[in-house]
Formats: sequence, C-alpha cells, structure tokens
Amino acid sequence: MRLPSKRVSSFLGERKYRISIRMISKMHKNKYQFQGRAYKAIQDDLWSLLGTWEHRAEILAAIAHEQRASGRHESAEAYMKQSIESKKHAESVRKLLMGQT
Repeated sequence: MRLPSKRVSSFLGERKYRISIRMISKMHKNKYQFQGRAYKAIQDDLWSLLGTWEHRAEILAAIAHEQRASGRHESAEAYMKQSIESKKHAESVRKLLMGQT
C-alpha cells in the first residue's frame, strides 16, 4: 500500500489528517512491515506533520492571547480550544513515531 506523502504532510484539513493517521495506525496494528524508502518516507512525513501541528498550536495560542488582551473573550476561547486540539493531534503523531500506539 502506497501512502500519498503530500496529503499526509500538507495537513491543514483536519479530516485529511485523521484519515491519514487512521490508515497509519491500522497498518501499524496489523504489523505491516515497511522497508527502505517507503518506511523512511512515511517517517519523514510524520515528523513533518508533528512539527506542523505543534506550530499551528503555538500560533493559535498566540492569537488567543491577543484576542483576550483585546477583550474578545469568546473568540479567545475558541482559538484556545483549537490550540488544545492541535496539541492533542501532535501528541498522537508523536506516540506513533515513538512506537507507543
């Protein structure tokens, strides 16, 4: 099975992310063995995805802080929730990479 590497690492659509992580988790649980370039490509894409999710979480937290400072508390709360979700996604990718799933 060949994974489309650009879809995995280009994220910003959470649905694409969830589908990709589900596919990878399923393959991991079914003990598929990847070797050579395929394994390296998947691993590289996951590291890239991890960095992207972490960066997104930082940006959203900064926006939430700015919104709160401007008195827009509802908007700040929404951005903070998105930041927390991004951190959760990053953690799930990290667990995959560290073999904890």
